[in-house]
Amino acid sequence: MLSDIDNARRLAELLGDDGFVDALQNVETLVEDVGETLERVEQVETEADEAVREANEALNAVDYRLSRFDETIRLIEAKVEAGFSVGFFFFALQQWTTGSTLLAVGLFLMGLLGVSSLAVTVATMPQVRRLRQLGGYLTDRLDETDEEANVAIDTRDPDEHPADLRVDWRTTDDAASGGVDSDEENPERPD
Repeated sequence: MLSDIDNARRLAELLGDDGFVDALQNVETLVEDVGETLERVEQVETEADEAVREANEALNAVDYRLSRFDETIRLIEAKVEAGFSVGFFFFALQQWTTGSTLLAVGLFLMGLLGVSSLAVTVATMPQVRRLRQLGGYLTDRLDETDEEANVAIDTRDPDEHPADLRVDWRTTDDAASGGVDSDEENPERPD
């Protein structure tokens, strides 16, 4: 009991000490400062998230504009290649008619190179790519529809599969007497 009284007295002296009270007040101030700092950190995180979202939207807009620009450049490129190919073929024909066979063959080969380059450009154009994707999607949908139709319609010929066709005949006497069901009567029949 004396030790409890002694502990209580020491605690009272400690709590009455001005240094201890000041330390407690400093800890409270420090906890408040930490709370304010955490609030500022949360606010900065929120602002950073907003900035990242806005930057992402801006990048998406830039990507869209670049893709549109790329489409425009591809169209111009295809037109130029087509024009040069037609020009080479025209000049090849003109040289052929004037008798310059070697020059005509060279111009014709240049025209063929232009046509092959035009084919590659057209094949890689975003518009053509989208048309191919749309065509693939439509053919997939048509194939699915055909498969569903084939599953739903029984196309078997009744003359080839007579066992699959049956009619359950019941008379009123069979039903009243609890007659035998035709499935129980012929259990070996395939469904």
